[in-house]
Amino acid sequence: MKKIKVAAAIIKNQLGQILICQRGAGGDLAYLWEFPGGKLEAGENLKSCLARECLEELAIQIEVGKFLTSTKGVYLDRELEIFFFWAKILKGQVTISVHQAYKWIEAELLEPQDFCPGDIPVVIMFKNGLPL
Repeated sequence: MKKIKVAAAIIKNQLGQILICQRGAGGDLAYLWEFPGGKLEAGENLKSCLARECLEELAIQIEVGKFLTSTKGVYLDRELEIFFFWAKILKGQVTISVHQAYKWIEAELLEPQDFCPGDIPVVIMFKNGLPL
């Protein structure tokens, strides 16, 4: 089984809302929401991966902060391990190129059933009052 490492960002704005992105039609997990990020490439560390993915997919430069948590799961023929980091936008405006939509949302309004499986444990942490 192929093992894939993914880095994901928990980015909040000045209102304390969290950035989430919606996957488009036709791909894996179509129309589900996720925290921004992507797959680790050869020679990268998790923080540089996350900065690269946010720049490529959202046109934003971020500062990757502290590690929050990680999740593991199996999806199709892949074993995913997702590493979540706090992050903040240093430069740029969110502009989607891979996702079909994005939004800023209050943590208490996140709904686990709307998210990709690997993100659900983090959504539940926020629903249970993880401070932002």
